[in-house]
Amino acid sequence: RLADGTAVAAAAGRLLVTSFHPELSRDLRFHEYFLEIVRS
Repeated sequence: RLADGTAVAAAAGRLLVTSFHPELSRDLRFHEYFLEIVRS
């Protein structure tokens, strides 16, 4: 996370990295993005 608390994620091709644990959040946007990549 950045100093202001912003979570950071990056993608390169089919690789994803995050500065947080998306599985601990109720926000499903990251999981939905991951599924889009898997389906393509």
